[in-house]
Amino acid sequence: MFLHKVIFTPLVLLFFFFTCVSLTLSAQQKEGRYSFCPSAPIVKDHEGNVYRTVQIGSQCWMAENMRCKSSPTGVRWYFNPYFTASQPEYAAYYATPTDLRHGILYNWTAAMDLPAHQNSGKSMTRIVRGICPEGWHLPNNGDWDLLFTTLGGHHVAGEAMRASTQMWEPYYSIDCAKSGFDATPAGAFTENGYQYAGYQTYFWSADNFSRNEAWCCIIYDFKNESYNYLEYKCYGHSVRCVKDSE
Repeated sequence: MFLHKVIFTPLVLLFFFFTCVSLTLSAQQKEGRYSFCPSAPIVKDHEGNVYRTVQIGSQCWMAENMRCKSSPTGVRWYFNPYFTASQPEYAAYYATPTDLRHGILYNWTAAMDLPAHQNSGKSMTRIVRGICPEGWHLPNNGDWDLLFTTLGGHHVAGEAMRASTQMWEPYYSIDCAKSGFDATPAGAFTENGYQYAGYQTYFWSADNFSRNEAWCCIIYDFKNESYNYLEYKCYGHSVRCVKDSE
């Protein structure tokens, strides 16, 4: 009888453990929570940095900001911590935020992995790898729009995309992290220096607008919405990558 109890008890505990895990995953799915991409739980960039991924609807996204400090194709980059005009106007810049959990901030030329002389005003309609790992690309406005739609529309997508972290202003960080996208408030580098950390974050889009402006996705701490937004290409913003369609 005693032996029966010794054998039976671990089996019961194991059963309850897997039952609890199953119920937790089911609850997360009902709440709109997502898991890593089945085909790519992690991804590495050309420098060997490892990033988590997240499956959101039909799209596989990085769940962390890019943090490479060099071009995957050998384009010359400048380290420009103040994003001033001291370097060639359309050269590729990058800089490091004060909190390394935000990754690296890049100007549009660097995000697109373009030589300076190719930064033109022509529209970008093709899939652009940019600085993303092989098999991934810099999202265009269509990719962002699909993400907004999956998360219930642009008027609520920002809340779902924000990470549940104290890096965001706490009075607007409650009940976030609904999608696993885990956007952190990285702020931006502008002509006025490093700004908006803790309050906003911007992600570059591959879609061009003019010689001086390109599109990006913006997320606020004080709004639930997220949408595509025009910014100067010389500004420093975050980069997320989305997996190519298979």
